[in-house]
Amino acid sequence: MNVLTAPLSWLYGLGVSLRNRHYDRNPEASTRLSARVVSVGNLTVGGSGKTPVVAALARKLLGRGERVAVLSRGYGRRSKSAFVLVSDGNRILASAEDSGDEPLELAQETPGLAVAVGPDRAAVGRDLLDRLGPHVLLLDDGFQYRRLHRDLDLVCFDAREPVASMKLLPRGRLREPLESLSRAHAVVWTRWSDDAPGEELRRLVSRAAPQLPSIRTRHRLAGFAPLDGSEALGAESFRGRPVGVLLGVARPERVLESIPAEVVFTATRRDHHWWDPSEMKVLAEDAKRKGAVALLTTGKDATKMAFAPASVPLYVIRIETEILDSSVLAALLDRLPR
Repeated sequence: MNVLTAPLSWLYGLGVSLRNRHYDRNPEASTRLSARVVSVGNLTVGGSGKTPVVAALARKLLGRGERVAVLSRGYGRRSKSAFVLVSDGNRILASAEDSGDEPLELAQETPGLAVAVGPDRAAVGRDLLDRLGPHVLLLDDGFQYRRLHRDLDLVCFDAREPVASMKLLPRGRLREPLESLSRAHAVVWTRWSDDAPGEELRRLVSRAAPQLPSIRTRHRLAGFAPLDGSEALGAESFRGRPVGVLLGVARPERVLESIPAEVVFTATRRDHHWWDPSEMKVLAEDAKRKGAVALLTTGKDATKMAFAPASVPLYVIRIETEILDSSVLAALLDRLPR
């Protein structure tokens, strides 16, 4: 397999190198907006935990009295609109079909946060500033989006990512070589724990960019929210109890690791899957036959679930991200231009 994919990885790397060289040599190719721009991105494909970092960073900036907006391409949405205002910071203004799942989840879970989507995020940012006025702009999944100038580049790595995956696509999971970290301002380690097995990966990243500060973040199970909006349950509510799980995410195994329950039924679909009511009804009945007392799903999946099956109650897994090195992040934010 490696013999077959090595030439493809070389060609892919050549394309990435030429594109980056173009932007490095032509800074004017990046649009500058009349706002401070912070990018949260990654070097690997899917599942690095960057969207929870965007939410945590948004809350941090909102807590500092900033007006904050997220710019997203709205991957997986069904609308082709060039600009969709998902939230103005006060109201949800779009559906998942118009916005995509992750932008809608961000808007729902972060009071005060404006969110806008569109394929040309430089144009989306300009339109948002024209409509809503000054904001700090957070560029979701922005490290490779070099058409927009940013003042701070944060690059996320899953602390549990195996070092063997650190090869360029299609041999591994890297969108760009590790040397691209030279244009970042900090590395963000997601899903950190003291026993995280990624010491070899951390050494590899440190060798590629020894000058970069590190910010550790930790995911915490906060509880389970019923899809109908009624009272949420605590994090220990399903410990040892049989449950079913519905997941349409990039790394379902990461979600399953976080659930303190006996998972007796699992239905996984490709990332950004649209859940059909008839499909969910069948899955709920299958889960019930296996003894599940509840169905669990992610907030991202829940944005595309208009139907709660009657046979088994459906709960959203609520995950919170804690920034462990908050002083490092605060120092970086303090250096943003005014």
